[in-house]
Amino acid sequence: MAYEKGNGKTVVIALGGNALGNTPQEQLELVRNTAKHIVDMIEEGTNVVVSHGNGPQVGMINNAFAYAAANDDKTPDMPFPEAGAMSQGYIGYQLSQAIL
Repeated sequence: MAYEKGNGKTVVIALGGNALGNTPQEQLELVRNTAKHIVDMIEEGTNVVVSHGNGPQVGMINNAFAYAAANDDKTPDMPFPEAGAMSQGYIGYQLSQAIL
């Protein structure tokens, strides 16, 4: 379905990385709660733009790969840009699934 901007006001929601929790499970719970409010605003006619930070999530991914790389010879170190892309992907996935 193509996006069509409504006549309502536009709101930008910036979710900081820390607002998304410290574990994947905590993040999923917080994202589900946040999605309810986003859906409510959309249903009221508000145009919603969502952005997010991902510092803690990038750190978790990078640390996990560094630990695995140090403890076996099959896992590579993960550079920060790639760790950032991974976290953006799963944060976006969780947000879109929760909103739907």
